Amino acid sequence: MRITRMYQGDDGVSHFEDVEVAQHISDVGGVTRRLFPGQCFFRTTEPGLTIDWHTTPGKRMIIIITGVVEVEVGHGEKRRFGPGEICLAEDTDGPGHRTVDVEGPRFSLMVDLPDDWDVHRWARQFEA
Repeated sequence: MRITRMYQGDDGVSHFEDVEVAQHISDVGGVTRRLFPGQCFFRTTEPGLTIDWHTTPGKRMIIIITGVVEVEVGHGEKRRFGPGEICLAEDTDGPGHRTVDVEGPRFSLMVDLPDDWDVHRWARQFEA
């Protein structure tokens, strides 16, 4: 399983990083480590909605259920996220990122995470 992390780099602008998440294979399928989120909410947006440069209010996992959003980060790199894809927004400072809903309506689950939550620690292999 892969999560795309969006974070502010040492250069002061946002970047993308692909993080592979380990899963334990069981009789019910692949299972990740448990998440202990804060607030969760659903969001619906219409195609064409553009939100100019902005930061995330805190660590937030965005799980796309339907629709497609295009996200641009600091150096102009753009990525599209569609159904089943997960973007972890961690760029709480700097110029942030820009979003455009390109197909929709987009329906997303927004999962707020604690400030000290570390995606790399969460994504690591299960201990034997």
